[in-house]
Amino acid sequence: MAFRRSILAMFILCLLCLFPLDVKAGDADKSGNTTTGKTQEQKIKDKSFNKHKTITIREEETFQKAKEYIWISYQPKYDGYLTIQNTNVGNVPANGYLALYNRTKSIVLSSKSISYSGKYSSNKKTSEYWTKNVFGLKKGETYFIRVKAFTPVTLKSSFKKVTDKSGALQSKALNIKKSKTKTGLIPAGGTTPDWYKFTLKKNQKIQLYYNIHTKGSFQISLYSGRRRLAGKVLSTQGAQKMTIARQKTDTKGKRTTHPMEKGTYYIKIEPVNSLSSGYYTLMWK
Repeated sequence: MAFRRSILAMFILCLLCLFPLDVKAGDADKSGNTTTGKTQEQKIKDKSFNKHKTITIREEETFQKAKEYIWISYQPKYDGYLTIQNTNVGNVPANGYLALYNRTKSIVLSSKSISYSGKYSSNKKTSEYWTKNVFGLKKGETYFIRVKAFTPVTLKSSFKKVTDKSGALQSKALNIKKSKTKTGLIPAGGTTPDWYKFTLKKNQKIQLYYNIHTKGSFQISLYSGRRRLAGKVLSTQGAQKMTIARQKTDTKGKRTTHPMEKGTYYIKIEPVNSLSSGYYTLMWK
């Protein structure tokens, strides 16, 4: 009996030598347990701007190779805006799409296909449009940036705190003094407007200076009481100016412009939809 057991043990040992178990060193965790392919993919796809301000998506991680999106999480400590700037990796121009999602990745908070490119332009505004993306974020919320990279790309993030004291209602409008600049925040997923007010001590034309930073669109409106006097949809980044004056038409159909009457006026800034977020600066003279 002992002889038969010895022969059986030698037979099993020979089988193990001929057909060894295929266990890779990288498939085991610290406790010695093996990990699944899905877990390994998760390590590649899930990244965080809280841990690394700069993240590079390598060739093997691109959508062309992996057939998967890259998800980058971020949770701000303050209300403010997140700026993501893309740069090329090597000589291949960066090319792809990104989008902002909520904490469960189930609700899109921006356009689903915000294009980015590494083909730089000599025009600064054009270059920034393709290489910079800005999102307004709320303190403590977790967000995900979904990246569909067709080529390798380096994404550099930065965050700026914004203390927005504007009113959510016209009755709570924040007073702005002449020539004083205010910075406002439009958080992702929100539709609440920002209200400001100012007072003209004499009749004059009103000049509104603004600079918006968004891949969506904001709308700016001027009110006198409940009456809307002027408005404009803003989607162009960069410093802009809007001059507001009264217009009169005489009996012959000729139109003339006149200063606005002294009194209190209100400015309303709002996102055109819940997919528009970012920040802006505002001043009047």
